[in-house]
Amino acid sequence: MGHPQVEALFHGFTHPKQKALSDAEQQLLDQGQRSSIAHEGGHLFAWKWGDDQSAAGRVLLAHGWESRASHWGAFIPALLAAGFQVCAFDMPAHGESFGKQADVVSFGRATVSAAAHFGPLLATIGHSAGSPATLYAFAHGVQVDRSVHISGPSSLVRMLGMLENGMLPAELRQEFRDRFETYLGQPATAMDTSSLQHGLRHPALLLHDSEDAEVPYAEAVALQQAWPQATLEAVQGLGHRRILKDQAVIERVISFLKA
Repeated sequence: MGHPQVEALFHGFTHPKQKALSDAEQQLLDQGQRSSIAHEGGHLFAWKWGDDQSAAGRVLLAHGWESRASHWGAFIPALLAAGFQVCAFDMPAHGESFGKQADVVSFGRATVSAAAHFGPLLATIGHSAGSPATLYAFAHGVQVDRSVHISGPSSLVRMLGMLENGMLPAELRQEFRDRFETYLGQPATAMDTSSLQHGLRHPALLLHDSEDAEVPYAEAVALQQAWPQATLEAVQGLGHRRILKDQAVIERVISFLKA
């Protein structure tokens, strides 16, 4: 075992807290077609709303850390009303899916499995850690016509640096980095845009609050700079999570998907 501070931070960074379903969220899931996706020795649980023959196309939603599929409750009815079929799933160690431990790479692998399960996609929408999960999926063969990235980080290295600098004394930061990369089985740079850039071959919309306190706006700027077909639009006063319930944001996403 390593230093107690390192182990505590590692545990918190890889063992998400579960969020209980509200009655409204349960009702939303009950309205969808539930399915199970065999994945890495366990099962991911997923839902589909709308017609397989939807003229507008199929959209896959990828939720963020300590979230779940039902947290897309403002987006799903709006996407359905706009004619899309909507698919969402619980990431590993989140919602109803298997496991107790997760990370942004396991999010990415799960997104690849979900995309294969649901079939051809018009688009993905990823929030927070769900955004780099979709970037990972694009780099590992998942193809879409366009994608939306809301409040997402674009560098695991930078996010780890923020965490280490904020939570650990200088002498323990390298120990934490080594601990995490050993667990990950690869360097953190594997989840940086420079390593995933070959998958960025379609138009994208990046939406991010300029004052986001959880994932800095600079992360969206860096992703846009690495992605010639990406458009970055700043929003104000919505923070990291309220952005998912903002009607203007939802309308902007739908207009982009329909463009």
